[in-house]
Amino acid sequence: MMRASVGLCGMLAIAACTPPAPSQSVTLADGAILATPPAGYCVDNLASQPRRDFAVIAPCVTLGGTQDTPAVIGMATIQVGPDNSGSIAQDEIALRDFLITDAGAGLLSQQGDASDVTILSTQAFNDQVMVHFADAGAPPIAGLQAEEWRAFRDIDGRLVTIGVRGLSAAPLRDGPGAGLLKLVLAGVQSTSDDTDEDNPDA
Repeated sequence: MMRASVGLCGMLAIAACTPPAPSQSVTLADGAILATPPAGYCVDNLASQPRRDFAVIAPCVTLGGTQDTPAVIGMATIQVGPDNSGSIAQDEIALRDFLITDAGAGLLSQQGDASDVTILSTQAFNDQVMVHFADAGAPPIAGLQAEEWRAFRDIDGRLVTIGVRGLSAAPLRDGPGAGLLKLVLAGVQSTSDDTDEDNPDA
């Protein structure tokens, strides 16, 4: 799910990193979806791949930004699926139930190994699904904790997947981890929503 990022240099104490300046937002899915990080967080322009509808979000101070350090330190990824990939709105309970099966655990696992995954909690509400799990396999980036908070949501007919992890040296607990996930999720929206607000008669 998550990928290595030189932008995590400050957070992981890697020397001599000079990543490109972070951004306050990124558009994905050919401009159809806008991701705006929560306060204190920025888009990692080095690790993100907007052309593949993938973005990484981390504390701005770890990416060379000047914003204040957020109270909760973590890293988030956003992956937007292709057109018509979203089906959660049809039955979010079905997805929640799938995630607790071996096949679902394999999907959550960084290595694709269901035996690595322990489901800690799941939620399904308002056309979205959230899952908190521990992955015993190697983390996506060295120095990240084993626990992850992940959300699935449909936006404009596309499946949007968001994952959050903290540092192994300062791991997130359930409250802060789930809270950061919800903040990141709230910042991912369809750009057509802005168009509709600007043109209420459209």
